[in-house]
Amino acid sequence: MLKKLSLNSSKNIIYLTTYICLIYIYYIFIIVDAKYLGSDLNYENIKYIIGVTLKASISTLFILILSSIFKSKYLNLLLFVIISAISSITLFVSIQYGRFELGSYTSIMETNIRESIELFDSFDIPLVVFLQLIITPVILFRINQHSFGFKINSMLISALVLLIALSSSQAKNNLILTVSPTGEVVRTPMSRAYYILFNMPLLKPIPLSQSYSQLKEIENSPITVEWENITVANASKSKNYVVIIGESVQKSSLFSYGYHRKTTTPLEETRGMTLISDPVAPAPQTGMALSRILAINNKLNINNNLNIIDLANLSGFNTFWFSNQGQIGVYDSPITNIAKRTDLTIFHNQNYQQANSDLVLIKDLATHLDGNANNIYFLHMIGSHFDFCERTKNAIKLEDPYRAQLSNDQNCYDDSILNTSIFMNKVVSLLKSTSLDYEVIYFSDHGLVDIENKPYKAHGVGNLFQRKALEVPLIFISSNKTNSDVQNTTYYMRDFPHTFAEWLGVTATQIDYTKSVFHPGIKQEKYAVNDSSEIIYFTK
Repeated sequence: MLKKLSLNSSKNIIYLTTYICLIYIYYIFIIVDAKYLGSDLNYENIKYIIGVTLKASISTLFILILSSIFKSKYLNLLLFVIISAISSITLFVSIQYGRFELGSYTSIMETNIRESIELFDSFDIPLVVFLQLIITPVILFRINQHSFGFKINSMLISALVLLIALSSSQAKNNLILTVSPTGEVVRTPMSRAYYILFNMPLLKPIPLSQSYSQLKEIENSPITVEWENITVANASKSKNYVVIIGESVQKSSLFSYGYHRKTTTPLEETRGMTLISDPVAPAPQTGMALSRILAINNKLNINNNLNIIDLANLSGFNTFWFSNQGQIGVYDSPITNIAKRTDLTIFHNQNYQQANSDLVLIKDLATHLDGNANNIYFLHMIGSHFDFCERTKNAIKLEDPYRAQLSNDQNCYDDSILNTSIFMNKVVSLLKSTSLDYEVIYFSDHGLVDIENKPYKAHGVGNLFQRKALEVPLIFISSNKTNSDVQNTTYYMRDFPHTFAEWLGVTATQIDYTKSVFHPGIKQEKYAVNDSSEIIYFTK
C-alpha cells in the first residue's frame, strides 16, 4: 500500500498544483482548435475560449477524481497506463491532424497491428508524444499519493457535476450522425450524455465508437438489388473491360498531369489514353471514398443496393474482383460486401498481414482473361499505401537527378507512382494479346496532402482537409482510339456509377448520364465529404 502524502505542507501543495496545471494545459492544447479563434476579441471568440476552458476543467476534474478511486497499486498501474495510452494517441492525432474526429477514429479502428506498425514507422512521432506516454502515469501516481480527504473529494465531485451541467446545456446546438427509422444517415442534435462524452478527450472514443458502429451497420447490411429497367447497347459485341482502383495517389505526382519527375513514362507509350483534367474524390479516406464510388449515393447516404457490380451482372457481363487489399473483418467488409457480388472474387491480402506486390493482380488477370466474352475485371491495388518504402522495397526505382534532392520517403512515394504506371502498362499489354477490343479505367480512391515532416504525405483529415487531398487521377484507355488527349473537366467521383454505366453502354432508371464524365453538359453539385462526415462545398 502506498503511503498517502498530507496536503498540510506547502511543498506538497506546490507539487500537487504543478501536476494539476500540467494536466489542465494538456487538455487545453488537445481541445482548442486555432482555426476557430479570430484575430479580434469578439463575442464569438470569447464564447469559444470560455467553452474550451470549461471543457478542459471538466476533463481535469474527472482525471483528479479518477486518480483517487483505487487504492491498489496494481489497479492504479493498469488504469494509469490506459489513460496514458489514450492521451498519447489523442495528442499525436491532434498534432498531426488538428483534432480527433470520426475520420481519425475510423482510421485507427480499421488499422490492424501490422498496418499500425507501418504507419507509425512512416511518421516522425513528436518527442512530446513519447514524453506524454511516460510522464502521464508518473503524474497520476503522484496525484494518487496525496490524500484529498472526504471534504475535498466532495468538493471536486460537486464542481464536476456543476461544470458538466453548464457545459451540457450546449448539447442541443451540436449535431451528430444518426440513423433514421428509414435507414438514412442524418444529423440530429446531440443528447446531453453524448455531448459530455464527446467533449472529454479521454472518453471521446465512446461516442465515436457509437457513431462508427451505426455507420458500419448500414454499410454491412445485406444487399438487395434495386436496379430497374436495364438496357444494354451492343450487347452482342464481346469486349474486355478493366477497372483499376489505385490507392492514395496524388494527381500532382503523375508526370502525365504535369509533375516534374517522369513517374508515368511507361504509360506514355500507351495509345488511346484520355486524361480527365480535374477529378475530385468523394472523401479523403478509402472507406468513405470508395463506398461512394461503387454505389449510388447522395450526401451522407450510400445505397449499396444500387452498386455497380450488380448493374454489370444484370447487364449480362461476367464480373471479376481481384484485390491486393484487406478482406477479413468488419473494417474491410463494406467494400468486400460489394466486391463479393462479382462472379469470381480473389483477395491476396486477407487481413493486411502480408502486402504482396500488385503484380499478383496481373497474374490473376492473365489466368482469367477470356477472349470470347464480355468481361469486367476489377483490380484493387495496394498502390501507394503507407509505408511507401515498404510498398516499393523490391520495385523498380526512379533514377534521375531529383533523387538526391528528396528524402527517402518522398522518393519511395514517387517510385510507387512509377510502378503503378508500369502496372497499368502491363494490363494494357495483356488485353492487347487477346482478339477482343478493350476498355480500361484507372482512378485512385483518394489523394494525399503534402506535409513538412516524415513521411511528407498524409491523408487530408482534420485540419489537413483540403481540396488537394481529393485530387486524384482519372484515366481512360481504349483500343478504339489511336491518339491520347486531355479532357478539361472537373468531375466529382462520387457520381462514378453514372460514368461506369455510360462506359458500358448501359442505361437504367436510376442512371443519369448528365452526371457522367462523358456528358458535355455535366451537372453535379460541387461537394465532398470530410473525415467528420460533413458536407464541404467547393466554388471550383
